[in-house]
Amino acid sequence: MIRGFASGVLALGLWAGAARAQVPAPPTLAPLPAVAPAPASPRRLDDFLRVARQNSPLLRETANQVSQNSIDSLVRARQNGVQVGGIGSALYYPSITNSQGENVLGYDQAISNGGNYAAIAQATKPILNRFQLQNDYQILASQGQVLRNTGRLSALDLRRSITDQFINAYAAETQLAFSRSLLGQLRQQDAQLRQLVNGGIFKQTQYLSFYLSVRTQEVTVEQNQLAYRRELGTLRALAGVADTALISLEAPTPPTHRPLAGLLAPSQRQYTLDSLRLLLDRRAIDAYYRPKLSAVLDAGLQSSSYLPIALAHSVGFGGGFQLAVPIFDGHQRQLQYQRIELSEQSRRGYRQFLTVQRRQQYEQLESLIRASDALLGRIREQVRVADALVGAARQQLATGDVAILDYLNLVTSYRTLQFSLTQAETDRLRSRFALDYLAEY
Repeated sequence: MIRGFASGVLALGLWAGAARAQVPAPPTLAPLPAVAPAPASPRRLDDFLRVARQNSPLLRETANQVSQNSIDSLVRARQNGVQVGGIGSALYYPSITNSQGENVLGYDQAISNGGNYAAIAQATKPILNRFQLQNDYQILASQGQVLRNTGRLSALDLRRSITDQFINAYAAETQLAFSRSLLGQLRQQDAQLRQLVNGGIFKQTQYLSFYLSVRTQEVTVEQNQLAYRRELGTLRALAGVADTALISLEAPTPPTHRPLAGLLAPSQRQYTLDSLRLLLDRRAIDAYYRPKLSAVLDAGLQSSSYLPIALAHSVGFGGGFQLAVPIFDGHQRQLQYQRIELSEQSRRGYRQFLTVQRRQQYEQLESLIRASDALLGRIREQVRVADALVGAARQQLATGDVAILDYLNLVTSYRTLQFSLTQAETDRLRSRFALDYLAEY
């Protein structure tokens, strides 16, 4: 592009110093690069969303956490069943006595029995713990609901980021398509203008202004192409698409207008689940301070002597109950209740703020969409008028009835209006999708 611009400057110097009647042809302009669609690459918004959901490690992790929660429920059920464990010990307590038989070194035989040799299997089973068990199951079920709602929030955030970037990429492609179309029209007029200059209808300097405008438009096309490639690459990176081909995107379909989602929205539902969690935490505190009763049964071998005859006569079994009753812990129960109450106050504050915020955002987006519709109507009318003026001036330019500079001014205004139209359509489309996010259940 620098080489082409240098050629233009050189041509300007040559034409200014020479008195030739014929205008030399400008350097050959490079053809426009073609945009070929790649069948294997996503082109529609729905395809990008589908691929992004499949490739998202965050969504896979959330799904794995939901499966882990189901396993935790099975583990809790097993913990409430019979637990069997083995106990083995072989302890020897030596003692030293004097000549009178008095103990000089060693534990009292009445306490140590000289040793302890045991091999016992023990089985325990919690009983009368239905309240504790039900609360634990409800806590695990609540955790599963929280994980699933977190997955919905993550999927909604992924959808929002992919959609926003798709809109950016599509807007860049639309601007690129318009720049290419305008450049094609300017190139078609280049040969006609050179003939008019050679015929003496226009001056050489006027043609050079048009020539420089064509070169400037070429730079604009390359800049727009780089911008589209950058936005498309960002979109693919977000979706996890391993492709670098420059493809054409399909126009996104605006979502239908839906009412604001209330307490069933994922962002609102998380506070409902938090309320349930705090209730279960309070019940867990109550369960902790209830008496705990377990049935115990053991069988095996236990003896104070390691001699085989003593071990043979020390096999037996036993059973009974174990009871644990909390008596006093410094009023920790009331302190934990106070912590839960403070968490509940925070939860209510967040939920109230979010409810007002979502309503305000929804009404603001509706207002923006109405304003965008009105603005688009005016811009489209101006673009229609500008397109008609440019077309008429193009025809008059071929006969020399319009000055080249006047025509270039019309082209510049038409290009500015087209950019404003693309920007307004992009903003309106983004507002429509943002409104749809707030309506998601």
